[in-house]
Amino acid sequence: MSSPALVRVSVIAVMVAMAGGAMGWAGDTPAPAPAPAPAVAVAATNRVVTPPASAEQLAADQEVLKKHIGTLSGAEYEGRYPGTKGSKLAADYLQIHFEQLSKYGMVPAFADAEDQTKKTYRQAFDAPAKNVAEKQVATYAIDGTEVQLEAGKDFNVLGLSGSADATAPLAFAGYGITMADDGYTSYPDGGENGPNVDGKIVIVLRFEPMNEEGTSRWAKEGWSFAAGLEPKIGSAIRRGAKGVILVNPSGAKDDRMGKLEDVNSVTSREPYEVPVVMMSTEAAEALVKAADPQGRTLLELRKLVDKEGVIVEMPKATVTLGAKVGKLRPRTDNVGAVLPGVGELKDRYIVLGAHYDHLGTGLVGVRFPSDRGQIFHGADDNASGTSGLIMNAAKLAEEFAKLPADMPRRSVLFLAFSAEESGLNGSRYYTQHPIAPIGQHDYMINMDMIGRLGEKPLEAGGVGTAEGLADWLNPYFESSGLKIAPKQGGMGPSDHASFYAANVPVLFTFSGMHPDYHRPTDTAEKINYEGAARVADMTRRIVHDAAVRPEAFKFVSGGGVSAATNDQPAAGRGRVRFGIAPGDYSGEDKGVLVGEVLPDTPAAKAGLKKNDLMVRWNDSRIASVEEWMPYFSAGKPGDVVKVTVMRDGKEMDINVTLEARGGAR
Repeated sequence: MSSPALVRVSVIAVMVAMAGGAMGWAGDTPAPAPAPAPAVAVAATNRVVTPPASAEQLAADQEVLKKHIGTLSGAEYEGRYPGTKGSKLAADYLQIHFEQLSKYGMVPAFADAEDQTKKTYRQAFDAPAKNVAEKQVATYAIDGTEVQLEAGKDFNVLGLSGSADATAPLAFAGYGITMADDGYTSYPDGGENGPNVDGKIVIVLRFEPMNEEGTSRWAKEGWSFAAGLEPKIGSAIRRGAKGVILVNPSGAKDDRMGKLEDVNSVTSREPYEVPVVMMSTEAAEALVKAADPQGRTLLELRKLVDKEGVIVEMPKATVTLGAKVGKLRPRTDNVGAVLPGVGELKDRYIVLGAHYDHLGTGLVGVRFPSDRGQIFHGADDNASGTSGLIMNAAKLAEEFAKLPADMPRRSVLFLAFSAEESGLNGSRYYTQHPIAPIGQHDYMINMDMIGRLGEKPLEAGGVGTAEGLADWLNPYFESSGLKIAPKQGGMGPSDHASFYAANVPVLFTFSGMHPDYHRPTDTAEKINYEGAARVADMTRRIVHDAAVRPEAFKFVSGGGVSAATNDQPAAGRGRVRFGIAPGDYSGEDKGVLVGEVLPDTPAAKAGLKKNDLMVRWNDSRIASVEEWMPYFSAGKPGDVVKVTVMRDGKEMDINVTLEARGGAR
């Protein structure tokens, strides 16, 4: 599951050949569960509803899921990051199971790119590019003595760095914060001849002013949005900095201490024009102590700027930074198969989808930087949904083969997406390159993280995305044996959002967040297999009955946002309302794409529209959600902000009056 749009955008994987059948896939497929009972009618409507599986069937389903989840989340699959060997192994695994269903009429979903007369299970596309540090230079000279720093040990170029070189005197800019709620600023007015960063290479501390325990002065837990990296780096550059050195401040209580970020762990949709590096605390300590006019340590300077912002010029040191950031774009595949329909409905489609990628060894979406380098197994996220997809494809193929040959029914597309974790890229690519016009896709059901049901109910998002859909779904919810929490909206941090954005009604099944989310500890033994089997069974029944339903669902826009509004308060700050859901999780657009404007909100009242691209906020660039959030969270009810948007290729300014949550100004 991709990260929520509130803070990150979520943020990925795919796998290789059978290598002589070492995995024992062919001939080692779990036996299908016994066929379910025949459909029954709902007394009140005389509507036929496929009944839930029996206890015996659910027990058999659990064994099938254990086999699939155990395989896909195994070490051999390396975390299923797009373009890697492990990702290709997972794609092969999916294809083999789809191929085994050809006896029931299952066919490859896609036309071959080189020969349109041939069919293939793969839809190839370019995943988001990975950054490559092609040049990394950091040296400094003090009193004629030059010190050369080692890339990977003393410093790393960051992904938001420009490909540029700079040599300039050094300055220390504290936390690099422009303005905080209590009036704190790292850039006090020093007058015409006061300290400044213009023409300097600037050291900027990570995080924000701290107390004696090394935790935030402003946030009760973690750090406030004032600690955002992009705004503080951008602020230094706007004030004339020729380069920026980011440093973890001595004494901070944070698990990122002692870790160097790199060209892929700190990125931006739009790189800055100057070199930006992160220097180790140890290397920065040596530089600062030698360069500071008073010989102060980094810790002493940190404690100084914990109290108030100051700029310290360090003309004794001349620093040289050099950076060149290149791109490597991996090729990956969506994997899909079609159970062809019959009669007047055969050209209409029901999509059952799940993403099969994950984080690899922590290349994106990592919650704890100390986890990087380990295999992120992704048993729940999303080997669970992928396994439900494989199992349901087999069960539905067998069930449909038993229907009357002339019974009208929609085609069912079983679709496994790659590159979800890096921003819903596989599903977005599919909706732009569908196997039939997207208007012929009547319904999309997405299974993402269905394996960790506990006390909390299963989230079922999207019930408000079609007329009468919530009522139609109720019999399945009520007979599932699950506690269900229906959600109206069709937006959210998973692949259904791509279909909702294309005006396709959706359903999103999600068993909830847990401490192992986006960590190497998301492993197969922690899966609730009974819960996963029940969720998969419910989705199977919904797909079956949606396929044979004579009427199409009529799409409804504006049904709400299931999990991705930005109307959340920063820690310790005012509760400000704006009223949009970001619409692009791919990282391709340089700005914040408006995916949904919520009714009766400041954004709606001001005239923002779906597909507007917000590029500036009070004249400060906002190239990403992450860069925008500190500006947004610093707002107060009643503030009027100038939002610059691109609409139909033209730039325009819109004044938006922020409101308190609940509508009061």
